[in-house]
Amino acid sequence: MAAILFRSPRSRHPLLRALSALIGIVLVGAALVFGFFLVLGLAAVGAAIWAVRQFNKPATPAAASATPPRATAQPASAGGIIEGEFVVVREPVTPSH
Repeated sequence: MAAILFRSPRSRHPLLRALSALIGIVLVGAALVFGFFLVLGLAAVGAAIWAVRQFNKPATPAAASATPPRATAQPASAGGIIEGEFVVVREPVTPSH
């Protein structure tokens, strides 16, 4: 019974086998070409978004960007260090052997 259920549907005729192989090769080639153009389209969209963002960026003077920023104390809301305390809620459970 199991041999009947899982029998391979391959044909024994040589021309039909060659035609099946040719159809498989064409389908794989079509999938590769479709994937290539899909990646090409995604790259074009990404390049267009990048170009729009570059052109919409405000121009900065060269002198201002050449000087390194000074190290000053920043408030916590501006990305500075926040000090605080913490409490361990649950201890990790170690398995006993």
